[in-house]
Amino acid sequence: MIDAASAQPRRIQLFDYTAVNPDGSEVKGVMEATDQEAVWHAIAVRGLRPTAVKVRSRSLLRGFLDGLTKVKLQEIVVFCRQLSTFVRVGVPLTSALETIAEGATSKRMRQACVSMVADLERGGLLSAAIARHPQVFPPVLADLLRASEMTGHIDEVLIRSADHFEREMETRTKIRGALMYPAIVLCMALAVGTGLVVFVLPQFRDLFAEYGANLPPLPAALLGFSSFVGNNIAWILLALLAAILGGGYYLRTESGKMQFNRVLLRLPAVGEMMRAASIERFCRALSDTLAAGVPVSTSFSVVVESTRNPVYRNALREVGAQVAIGESFSRSLRQTTLFPPLVVQMVRVGEETGTLDQHLAETAKLYDSELDNRLKRLTAVVEPLLIISVGSIVGLVAISLIQSIYGFASAFKG
Repeated sequence: MIDAASAQPRRIQLFDYTAVNPDGSEVKGVMEATDQEAVWHAIAVRGLRPTAVKVRSRSLLRGFLDGLTKVKLQEIVVFCRQLSTFVRVGVPLTSALETIAEGATSKRMRQACVSMVADLERGGLLSAAIARHPQVFPPVLADLLRASEMTGHIDEVLIRSADHFEREMETRTKIRGALMYPAIVLCMALAVGTGLVVFVLPQFRDLFAEYGANLPPLPAALLGFSSFVGNNIAWILLALLAAILGGGYYLRTESGKMQFNRVLLRLPAVGEMMRAASIERFCRALSDTLAAGVPVSTSFSVVVESTRNPVYRNALREVGAQVAIGESFSRSLRQTTLFPPLVVQMVRVGEETGTLDQHLAETAKLYDSELDNRLKRLTAVVEPLLIISVGSIVGLVAISLIQSIYGFASAFKG
């Protein structure tokens, strides 16, 4: 039995090093490695004479900021396409990665490329070097490359990977674009309404007080609310901050993510969109890994763990457990109740004919089109709701202003 502790990968650290070129000039740089010995070896392999290697000390603030900065999916696409071109024209992997590192816009990508160069110079494989940077590269990329290293078609798999991540990026862009417009309109409406209540209505209160008149009920209620907020702004902000931090912490837990996504999946329009997106991503990712020659067991486990929706991820884990004991893939999918009969039928036919990757690819295309339709429907539903909401907010404040004006005119005549 393998010792679990020894099976864990060693923690990667950041090292500052100083070395001397054969011509005597000094070279300084940064490298990611597991220990100082690995850095000394990587520097020596490059024909340099290392003189100093030390672990870079990282402050808590820098560690926190580094954790927030992620490599964009667009940069992963560019990395795959560039590396594929270099491999196809016969450029060595180490030289290719050094060139990509020089042009990388992200510091994390640059450091990962430098570290991979060191791994390759020590005799490691490209897939293993990429797998050591799960915070930069999606796990599915390492598995696709691992299969291609056996067949020698690394450039083709890199192009396939770039296409896969590009489609993933397009899907994310579609969803964000559909949700961005309603969010902006609603925030603008709230900002206008708040400005009128906080800055305009109080002027009428001062005028009414000067002439000894009483405000109409609606403006009085809005001003009372405004005064309450102004007098207790510190407590309200503290309560909002506590709610945001508490809610954010809960949503980071597994149970919080699960409950939140279950609620979203039950919503009429949003739930349908999320189902279509989850099914499309799963089918596309599994199809691409199978088409690249990755074994079914490895493909499935990698795709499941990279599934973004926790409800689907947990269900697919159960599917994997059922398939591992000999259950049919299509029958296991049907038992989750999360996949429509169409998906189950396509998987069943793919299993029987030995063309599972092709049927999954067709299913992914179908649900990509379905996702577009769902997004259009969501926009069609949200736009009237936004018009009603914005009209209600602005109308409420406008009625209050009109009542205040007429009330002031009546008090002035009296």
